[in-house]
This record gives sequence, structure tokens and C-alpha cells, in this order.
Amino acid sequence: MQKLAQTWEREDAEQRIAEVLDAARSGTVQTIRDSDGVFELTFKAVVKKEPAGRYLARGGPIKR
Repeated sequence: MQKLAQTWEREDAEQRIAEVLDAARSGTVQTIRDSDGVFELTFKAVVKKEPAGRYLARGGPIKR
């Protein structure tokens, strides 16, 4: 379940950027208000990809 977005003023977010980034990493959308609009900051984990042939060559689950 995703938590509710947290809203920051730009100046505050700039001073507390580590806290803003950590909150985004935890799954909470961070909204940063600017004089011209808003930024919405989310975190997306990097998914390691491998070639399909290598994945299929590993075979299925080990039967015990």
C-alpha cells in the first residue's frame, strides 16, 4: 500500500534533500511546490535485465 504524498516548499526541500529522497524511496510520492508549479518525485528501483537466452538456459526450479 502506498502512503499519501508529502508536500514540501522548494526552499525547504532543497535544504532537506536527503530526507525528501529517502521518503520517496520508501514509496511515498514527494510533491515539491515551486512558484511556477509542482514537482512530483517518485523512486523506481533498477531492475537488472539479462538476455532471454541466458535466463531460459538456467532452467526451471530445482526438484528435490
